[in-house]
Amino acid sequence: MPTGENKRIRNKKTFRFSFQNILSCLEDPDHPSAGPFLRFMNLTGNWHPHMELKLTRFKQVVYYITMFFFFSLYFKCVISLKLSALLYILQTAPFHMGTPKTIFFRKNYNEWEKLVGYMSTTERQQIADKDDEVLDIMDSYTQKSRKVNYLFWLLAFLCNISIFTEPYLKNTIVENGTDVYVKLFDIYVPFDQDVPPGYYYSMALQTVLGNIMSSYVVSWDSLVISALIFFAGQLKISRVYCSKMVDPQSRAKTHQNIVHCHRFHTSLVKHQKLFETLISTVMFMYLIVISINLGACIIQISESTEDIPALMASVLFIIGCLTQLLIFYWFSNQVTEESLSVSYGIFESDWATMDAEVLKEVSLMQYTTSKRLAFRAGPCNEMSLSTFVGILKTSYSFFTLLNETN
Repeated sequence: MPTGENKRIRNKKTFRFSFQNILSCLEDPDHPSAGPFLRFMNLTGNWHPHMELKLTRFKQVVYYITMFFFFSLYFKCVISLKLSALLYILQTAPFHMGTPKTIFFRKNYNEWEKLVGYMSTTERQQIADKDDEVLDIMDSYTQKSRKVNYLFWLLAFLCNISIFTEPYLKNTIVENGTDVYVKLFDIYVPFDQDVPPGYYYSMALQTVLGNIMSSYVVSWDSLVISALIFFAGQLKISRVYCSKMVDPQSRAKTHQNIVHCHRFHTSLVKHQKLFETLISTVMFMYLIVISINLGACIIQISESTEDIPALMASVLFIIGCLTQLLIFYWFSNQVTEESLSVSYGIFESDWATMDAEVLKEVSLMQYTTSKRLAFRAGPCNEMSLSTFVGILKTSYSFFTLLNETN
């Protein structure tokens, strides 16, 4: 390759019908890192920038119908006081988290628009600036986001199969000579859903609504994971900016760079706080739910040693829940770790060559970038790996309690 032609190939040509080519159709140049996940949310109707479209309005109708049926399930569970119904909800609680996730997302929709707008505007500007070091970091965290989320989609798909096929596998059970038809959810329908053909009509409805609810969960999770990876990546970029802010040849250029670094980092911190506000309540609910859910699922596993399909479904569901939880807390922890290293970039610059006035600005910049960033699930639970371990311990304690109660 000729000298000076050190150009990186960012978009490799792929085989026309390759899987990678199919996934590339999800990309959106207006949203470099969040594009595929916004398309997914748009498919569910939760992301709706074009409310004037008939299809978008139809998705809103589907949303309200879905919420009606699931709230009828929760209402029936409360008034019937059936332990079996409550236990099943606990066992599939992360699945039902689609209800609060969607409600809070829609409640704070304008703030989510601001956050996504900031993410996309920042990335488009960095692409336009054509700084190779910055673009390398962008490419790296964007590819990481794709790999993590696409594998998460696959795991969610497998969990869905295990959940929605389990009732059909149990329909061979006979009690006192009577066929027992197992349902997915005990929702309200205006016909008898305990025996065919009403049972099959109800199951078809439950399967459709259940998959819609699952799409709400997975799309919300994907966008949140993408945002967590975005903030970790942008903190790395902030460090790069800090390492380049001092220009020994130009005092004016150095001052301009310091102003840019300060503006970039304070804006990043501001939107990180906004993002934390948007997910904190839901993550707190999820923390409580998953602690109970894991204990309930472990009990089901211990009671299903002879029922292989139910055992496999429960194991797969637990793997899905733990993976989901670990992803949230892993990348949240990564944001915290990256925030602690931003100020190191200042000491990688030629700061020692500058005069006292510039050094004063540099020291103020060092103070600004040395602040620790973290996400919290509720008022007092930091989303970190130590909290993840604490959740596992709590789940085991809950399992012990339920086991002794049984």
